[in-house]
Amino acid sequence: MGLLDLPPEIIDYILDFAGPAGLEGFVLSCKAVYERAKTQIQDHNSLRRRWRHTNNQSTSRRGDTLSVLYEISRNPIISEYIETLSLWDRRSDEDINSQGVTDNFRDDEQSMQEIKSLLRNAEFFQNADLEEWWFEIMEEDQATDIERVDKLYATVALLALLPNLKTLQLPDRWHEVRSDEAAEALVPSVESLVSMSNDNTHKRRWQALQSLETIMPFTEEGYDVRVGLQCLQPFMVLNSIRNLYAVSCVAIDNDWGGIPFHWRYASKSPLTRIEFASCCMDAHGLDALLANTPAVTIFKYSHQTKWDGLEVDWNPGEFLQTLADRLGKQLIDLAITVDEIHGDIINGLSSFHSFPKLRKLEVDVIPFCGPPLESGQRLGRDAFVPDGAEAWTHSDIPCLGDMLPDSICEVHLNTDFPLPSEQSLKSLVKNIIDRRKDKLRHLECCIIRQYQSDTAQDIADRHEIILEVFDMDAMDPRARAMMPLWKREFDQKVGGIVTAMST
Repeated sequence: MGLLDLPPEIIDYILDFAGPAGLEGFVLSCKAVYERAKTQIQDHNSLRRRWRHTNNQSTSRRGDTLSVLYEISRNPIISEYIETLSLWDRRSDEDINSQGVTDNFRDDEQSMQEIKSLLRNAEFFQNADLEEWWFEIMEEDQATDIERVDKLYATVALLALLPNLKTLQLPDRWHEVRSDEAAEALVPSVESLVSMSNDNTHKRRWQALQSLETIMPFTEEGYDVRVGLQCLQPFMVLNSIRNLYAVSCVAIDNDWGGIPFHWRYASKSPLTRIEFASCCMDAHGLDALLANTPAVTIFKYSHQTKWDGLEVDWNPGEFLQTLADRLGKQLIDLAITVDEIHGDIINGLSSFHSFPKLRKLEVDVIPFCGPPLESGQRLGRDAFVPDGAEAWTHSDIPCLGDMLPDSICEVHLNTDFPLPSEQSLKSLVKNIIDRRKDKLRHLECCIIRQYQSDTAQDIADRHEIILEVFDMDAMDPRARAMMPLWKREFDQKVGGIVTAMST
């Protein structure tokens, strides 16, 4: 029997249950089906426009995740249309007050029962205590204190309904699932949700989080903002996950006030891109992550000393060595920059030869400004110079041309010239012309980027390097931390970074 031999009502039934993933392919199978599906196509396009990119900021309540659950309870197919979800409500009080009156579904007992029934029928809640979950959702929804404005229980409930979600921005308070005693009960639930998504033993039309590829930042940058990277770890083992963007995350074991990162699962992560802006990590925390993310080919990091002197001294030499040990053979795009450091560079960068496939590098001058690991010397609180050794100076910074692998195609070098010394920039670029002729044959783009000044123009000219001046004549200059190109691309793509000039 051919498709068109089916009774029309059967074709209508198929159309109604095809869902967003199957409808387009089905209606394009033949002209007759397309003609019959005009109503469904119209509904499909309308739902796609309305729900493809969803947030919890459409009412006059901050972080109103319950309103999204309410809309899904009215029309469950909505859950299959949500591909991008932002639960980080960054609206000002003015913006919220201009939204008008909050939906009054909370005052309607029937509407609230429909939300509860929606959850009861979800696979995730089949083995859960729904009454307890509903109690917690209501407690958070009715809370007035600002610390509970983000609805963590409602967040997990919503995620349990979304099979086609590709990009997720968690609520600002999400990090409390690892630190807050009450919210910690959510950790096993999140792990269970991820486990169900990865379960391939049962053939299902859809499974929550089966399509999630990208985690977006959910906090801002700042010296006093610290979020444990650990709170994101459950999502890292999703079979579908590929990209991790984070701001102000901490992964430090040893320093006082640090927030450690440990890998708690037997499985590795399929992540291929990691970008950490304004984060605070040492080599130990980084190693715990990279040992379990073997597929990463793009890694970008900017360092920021955090509140109470967390990583006041930083060791980019050890940091780079960890990257080389874990990902050196495969990285193609690397950035290491510094947003804010209150102390010293313990050991500086000294070689990128362990990255034979590296094509693009962006790096600040500052991470080079410390003795190399192999010297045995250290700067900072635990400064050390071996007996008989001559103390390191900026004149000892290696030449960049000697540090780069033959594969390199593009280099961005960000400088605060003449700080920390005139010699640091001069040391880095002094042999670049010769190396581009005899070794770095693929290096097509080499840029020195200077903050609000062109005093490095002569150095750039003498070494045949492009000088790019950052915000010198801008009416509203951005903060120094936004000078790296990758940071600006990060902020444009995912947000979460303060771009106004710091005072």
